[in-house]
Amino acid sequence: MVLGAKLWDEKAKVVGMSVKSVGPEGVRMEETFTSVIKGFGRFPSGTNMGTVEATQSPDGGSIGSGQGICTFEDGDMAAWKFYFVGKVEEGKNKSFGIVKFYTASQKLAWLNKTVAAIETIGDPKTMEGSDTGYEWK
Repeated sequence: MVLGAKLWDEKAKVVGMSVKSVGPEGVRMEETFTSVIKGFGRFPSGTNMGTVEATQSPDGGSIGSGQGICTFEDGDMAAWKFYFVGKVEEGKNKSFGIVKFYTASQKLAWLNKTVAAIETIGDPKTMEGSDTGYEWK
């Protein structure tokens, strides 16, 4: 896998959470978050909000997906979808995934062809997290 330019750093706060189901495969949860994005290069800074659904297995592994929308400082917007796998390490939730963007903005049209690799870390005690996105080449 070849990673390209760093696109963003993000700081997030969980604003809502619910348990959807519990079973032998693990606990399926849904969380809603808001965040602030610091863009790098041509990726703009702004805010983000979304919902992520994950199943955490008894061994601490997880798999899930999410979706949401970024609103950038100049008013442009982009929707996104996120797919990931994760694990618990040192009391934190760590994951790696891919993000696909969708926008009608002419200025951000390049995002429609962009897939980003994203590494996240979340603290279940503070309900805060951070991530970094890189262009996938």
